[in-house]
Amino acid sequence: MFIAVPTLILWYAAHAVLSRFAGACTMGDTDRFVGGMIVGMPAAVAGIALLLFAPTRAGWRIGGMLATGLFGVVVLCLWAPLAISSGIQGHHLCGPEFDSVGTGGWERLIPLAHVAVACVLLGAVFRNIRRVRGAAQPAVAADGASRRR
Repeated sequence: MFIAVPTLILWYAAHAVLSRFAGACTMGDTDRFVGGMIVGMPAAVAGIALLLFAPTRAGWRIGGMLATGLFGVVVLCLWAPLAISSGIQGHHLCGPEFDSVGTGGWERLIPLAHVAVACVLLGAVFRNIRRVRGAAQPAVAADGASRRR
Protein backbone atom coordinates (compact mmCIF):
# COMPACT_ATOMS: atom_id res chain seq x y z
CA MET A 1 0.00 0.00 0.00
CA PHE A 2 3.03 2.27 0.45
CA ILE A 3 3.55 2.68 -3.29
CA ALA A 4 -0.17 2.86 -4.10
CA VAL A 5 -0.78 6.27 -2.54
CA PRO A 6 2.06 8.16 -4.29
CA THR A 7 1.20 6.42 -7.57
CA LEU A 8 -2.49 7.36 -7.35
CA ILE A 9 -1.65 10.93 -6.39
CA LEU A 10 0.93 11.15 -9.19
CA TRP A 11 -1.77 9.99 -11.62
CA TYR A 12 -4.10 12.70 -10.32
CA ALA A 13 -1.43 15.43 -10.32
CA ALA A 14 -0.31 14.57 -13.85
CA HIS A 15 -3.85 14.85 -15.18
CA ALA A 16 -4.51 18.02 -13.21
CA VAL A 17 -1.37 19.66 -14.61
CA LEU A 18 -1.96 18.41 -18.15
CA SER A 19 -5.57 19.57 -18.14
CA ARG A 20 -4.40 23.00 -17.01
CA PHE A 21 -1.80 23.48 -19.74
CA ALA A 22 -2.22 20.95 -22.56
CA GLY A 23 -4.67 21.98 -25.22
CA ALA A 24 -6.13 25.17 -26.53
CA CYS A 25 -9.21 27.08 -25.56
CA THR A 26 -10.49 27.32 -29.12
CA MET A 27 -13.84 29.08 -29.01
CA GLY A 28 -13.88 28.73 -25.20
CA ASP A 29 -13.75 24.92 -25.23
CA THR A 30 -13.37 23.57 -21.69
CA ASP A 31 -13.32 19.84 -22.45
CA ARG A 32 -9.70 19.47 -21.35
CA PHE A 33 -10.56 20.71 -17.87
CA VAL A 34 -13.51 18.34 -17.59
CA GLY A 35 -11.52 15.41 -18.99
CA GLY A 36 -8.64 15.99 -16.59
CA MET A 37 -11.01 16.02 -13.66
CA ILE A 38 -12.93 12.92 -14.78
CA VAL A 39 -9.73 10.91 -15.31
CA GLY A 40 -7.72 12.20 -12.33
CA MET A 41 -10.22 12.84 -9.55
CA PRO A 42 -11.13 9.18 -8.81
CA ALA A 43 -7.43 8.40 -8.29
CA ALA A 44 -7.14 11.34 -5.91
CA VAL A 45 -10.16 10.22 -3.90
CA ALA A 46 -8.81 6.65 -3.68
CA GLY A 47 -5.33 7.89 -2.71
CA ILE A 48 -6.69 10.19 -0.01
CA ALA A 49 -8.90 7.41 1.37
CA LEU A 50 -5.89 5.07 1.56
CA LEU A 51 -3.84 7.81 3.17
CA LEU A 52 -6.48 8.60 5.80
CA PHE A 53 -7.33 5.02 6.74
CA ALA A 54 -3.86 3.49 6.66
CA PRO A 55 -2.72 2.31 10.07
CA THR A 56 0.53 3.74 11.42
CA ARG A 57 2.07 0.29 11.58
CA ALA A 58 1.51 -0.23 7.85
CA GLY A 59 5.09 0.71 7.09
CA TRP A 60 4.46 4.22 5.82
CA ARG A 61 7.63 6.11 5.16
CA ILE A 62 7.91 9.85 5.69
CA GLY A 63 9.69 10.24 2.33
CA GLY A 64 6.75 8.75 0.46
CA MET A 65 4.34 11.00 2.29
CA LEU A 66 6.47 14.06 1.58
CA ALA A 67 6.53 13.16 -2.13
CA THR A 68 2.76 12.79 -2.01
CA GLY A 69 2.52 16.18 -0.30
CA LEU A 70 4.74 17.70 -2.98
CA PHE A 71 2.27 16.60 -5.66
CA GLY A 72 -0.48 18.27 -3.65
CA VAL A 73 1.52 21.51 -3.42
CA VAL A 74 2.09 21.51 -7.19
CA VAL A 75 -1.63 21.07 -7.87
CA LEU A 76 -2.51 23.73 -5.31
CA CYS A 77 -0.06 26.27 -6.73
CA LEU A 78 -1.23 25.69 -10.30
CA TRP A 79 -4.98 25.73 -9.66
CA ALA A 80 -5.33 28.35 -6.90
CA PRO A 81 -5.06 31.37 -9.25
CA LEU A 82 -7.61 29.85 -11.63
CA ALA A 83 -9.89 29.01 -8.71
CA ILE A 84 -9.83 32.66 -7.68
CA SER A 85 -10.32 33.93 -11.23
CA SER A 86 -12.95 31.46 -12.36
CA GLY A 87 -14.58 30.11 -9.22
CA ILE A 88 -14.74 33.28 -7.17
CA GLN A 89 -14.58 36.18 -9.65
CA GLY A 90 -16.74 34.36 -12.22
CA HIS A 91 -14.45 34.48 -15.26
CA HIS A 92 -14.33 31.79 -17.94
CA LEU A 93 -11.95 28.84 -17.34
CA CYS A 94 -9.89 29.84 -20.38
CA GLY A 95 -9.46 33.42 -19.14
CA PRO A 96 -11.35 36.69 -18.85
CA GLU A 97 -11.13 37.25 -22.62
CA PHE A 98 -13.59 34.36 -23.08
CA ASP A 99 -16.25 35.73 -20.72
CA SER A 100 -18.53 36.56 -23.65
CA VAL A 101 -18.56 32.88 -24.78
CA GLY A 102 -20.28 31.69 -21.62
CA THR A 103 -20.09 28.28 -19.96
CA GLY A 104 -22.18 26.16 -17.69
CA GLY A 105 -21.95 27.24 -14.09
CA TRP A 106 -20.72 23.83 -12.91
CA GLU A 107 -17.52 24.10 -14.99
CA ARG A 108 -16.38 26.95 -12.81
CA LEU A 109 -16.33 24.53 -9.88
CA ILE A 110 -13.52 22.46 -11.45
CA PRO A 111 -10.68 24.69 -10.16
CA LEU A 112 -12.33 24.87 -6.74
CA ALA A 113 -12.55 21.06 -6.67
CA HIS A 114 -8.84 20.74 -7.49
CA VAL A 115 -7.94 23.22 -4.75
CA ALA A 116 -10.17 21.41 -2.25
CA VAL A 117 -8.63 18.01 -3.12
CA ALA A 118 -5.11 19.44 -2.82
CA CYS A 119 -5.91 20.94 0.60
CA VAL A 120 -7.43 17.68 1.88
CA LEU A 121 -4.42 15.80 0.51
CA LEU A 122 -1.97 18.08 2.30
CA GLY A 123 -3.97 17.80 5.51
CA ALA A 124 -3.92 14.00 5.29
CA VAL A 125 -0.18 13.97 4.60
CA PHE A 126 0.61 16.19 7.59
CA ARG A 127 -1.74 14.16 9.78
CA ASN A 128 0.04 10.93 8.87
CA ILE A 129 3.48 12.46 9.34
CA ARG A 130 2.46 13.53 12.85
CA ARG A 131 1.07 10.05 13.54
CA VAL A 132 4.24 8.32 12.35
CA ARG A 133 6.49 10.67 14.28
CA GLY A 134 4.31 10.25 17.37
CA ALA A 135 4.53 6.46 17.11
CA ALA A 136 8.33 6.70 16.90
CA GLN A 137 8.60 8.73 20.11
CA PRO A 138 9.50 6.88 23.31
CA ALA A 139 6.67 6.16 25.70
CA VAL A 140 6.17 8.49 28.63
CA ALA A 141 5.28 7.08 32.02
CA ALA A 142 1.90 7.93 33.53
CA ASP A 143 3.45 10.30 36.09
CA GLY A 144 5.10 12.31 33.30
CA ALA A 145 8.62 11.07 33.97
CA SER A 146 10.51 9.41 31.16
CA ARG A 147 11.65 5.83 31.62
CA ARG A 148 15.18 6.70 30.50
CA ARG A 149 17.47 8.32 32.99
